Amino acid sequence: MKDALVSPPTTVVSPSPPFETHSQGHGGRFKVLREAGGILAIGFLLAVALLFVAWQWHEWQTDRMGAEEIVRGQAEALARAVIGAIRSHRRLGAFFDQQIQVALNELVDSHDVLAAGIADKNHRFLLRAGANLPEIPPGDWAKLPEGFLIQKAFELPPLPPEGPGRGRGFGWGRWFRDAMEQENPSHFANGGNFLVILLLDRSGYDAQMRRAAISRLVAVATGLGCLALLALVWGLATRALTAEHERRLAELRAKHYEELGQAAAGLAHETRHPLGLIRGWAQKIAQSAEPQSPVAREARLVMEECDRLAARLTQFLTFAKPYRPRWELVHPEPIIQELLTLLEPDCEARAVRCHFERPDRPIAFWADPELFRQALFNLLHNAVKFTQPGTSVEVSTRVSSNCCTIEVRDHGPGVKPEQLPRLFTPYFSTDPQGSGLGLALVRKVVEAHGWDIQFEPLREGGSVFRIVIPMNNRKPAPTPERPTGSGAGTLAPGYLEPAPDAPGGDGP
Repeated sequence: MKDALVSPPTTVVSPSPPFETHSQGHGGRFKVLREAGGILAIGFLLAVALLFVAWQWHEWQTDRMGAEEIVRGQAEALARAVIGAIRSHRRLGAFFDQQIQVALNELVDSHDVLAAGIADKNHRFLLRAGANLPEIPPGDWAKLPEGFLIQKAFELPPLPPEGPGRGRGFGWGRWFRDAMEQENPSHFANGGNFLVILLLDRSGYDAQMRRAAISRLVAVATGLGCLALLALVWGLATRALTAEHERRLAELRAKHYEELGQAAAGLAHETRHPLGLIRGWAQKIAQSAEPQSPVAREARLVMEECDRLAARLTQFLTFAKPYRPRWELVHPEPIIQELLTLLEPDCEARAVRCHFERPDRPIAFWADPELFRQALFNLLHNAVKFTQPGTSVEVSTRVSSNCCTIEVRDHGPGVKPEQLPRLFTPYFSTDPQGSGLGLALVRKVVEAHGWDIQFEPLREGGSVFRIVIPMNNRKPAPTPERPTGSGAGTLAPGYLEPAPDAPGGDGP
C-alpha cells in the first residue's frame, strides 16, 4: 500500500463570509465593486477593440475604393483616347480600320491592357486585340476576376452619299484608293452607335490591396495586443489590490481573535469561579436532601445548567483562542474510525448507521492532529444529530491528482438557501439548543491549515461537507516505511514539505 502525501500549504483559502460584521460588509462591498469594475473594464476594452477593428475595416474599404477609382479613371482616359482617335479621321475608308487595329494592338502591347475591342451596339466585335474578352456584363464598369472591364459608348455620323472626299491630288493613287474602298468598305462607313471595350490588368491593384490588408491586419493585431496587455495589467493590478485587501482583512480578523481571546480569558476567570461555587452548593443541597424531594430535583437541575453553561463557556474559549497548528504527519483513517466509535451511542440512540468508505490506499498529510480531530468531530456530530432516524451517515476520503477530500454526508433536513451565507458564521445554528460555534470552529481550523471547506445540498435532502486538502506536486522521492499498526502501510514516494514550527521536513 502506498500513501498519498499532502504538504502543509503556505496560503489560506477563506471559505466565504468573514467573521466580523464590519469586515463582512466591507468585504462584500469591495467584492461587488471589484466585480462591477471588472465587468465595466472588460466591456470598455471590448468596445474599444470593436471600434478599432471597425475603423481599420473602414479605412481598408476606403483604400480599396480609392484605388479602384484611380484604375477606373485611367481606363476612361484610355477609352476616350481611342474614341478621340476614331473621331479625328475625316475619311472612313478601308485603310481606317487597319489604322484603328494597329492602335488597339499598341494598347495591348503596353501590358496594362489585356484586351481591347470595338463593338457595335449589339456587342458584336468589329475590331479586337489581345486576350479573349469575357462575357460582357451590363453597365459601364465591371470588376471581373480576369480584370477591370470598361465599355464606353460613342456615335459616328455616316459618310455622305458621294463617299469620302477625293482630296486635292491628281495622281493615280486616288483612283486605286476609290476602287479599294468600294471593294472593302469600312465598318464605320455607315456611322451609328459603337462601344470601345477595354479589359485592364488588375494584378497591380490586387497587390496593392494585399499590402493594404496586411498593414491593416498588423495595425489591428498591434492594437489588440496593446488592449490585451492593458487587460493583463488591469487584472494584475486588481489581483494585487484583492490580495492586499484580503491581507488587511486577515490582519483585522487576527486582531479580532486576539482581542476576543483576551476577553474570553477574562470572562472565564470571572465566570468559572462563581459558577463552580453555585454547582458545588447545588450538589451539596442535592446530596443532603431526600433523592426524590423537590429540593433535590431542583438542585440537580441547577447542576445540569451549570454543567451546560460550563460546556458552552469551554466551547467559546476554544473558538476564541488563536489557532497555531503544530504540524505532524496525520493519517486520517484511524482518527475517523476512532470518532465513529466514539459516536456509536448517539447513533444507536437515533437509529442511525455510520458507514466509512476507505480509500484505495492510506493517506498522509501535514496537520495538527488535535485540531483536525476537533473539526472532524464537529462535522460528524452534526451529521449524526441532524440526519433522519433510520438513515445513514457516510464518511469517505478520496485522492485526486491535486487534492485530498474528506467528505461527510448526511440525510437530514439540509440548509435553506437563505441560510447559506451564514452557514459558517459564529452563533448561527438551525438547532435552538445549539451554540452556533460548531461549523465556525470547523472553518477556523480549515483556515488555520490553509485548506478549504465546501458545502453542497442534496436534492433528496441532506448535506455534504467536504474538507479539501491541496496535494503536494513536487518531484517524488522514496521515504521510509510507516510503523505497523492501525492504518499501517508504506508511505507513497514524494517530498514532504517542511511544516511550519516543525524541525525539518522528514516527518515525525
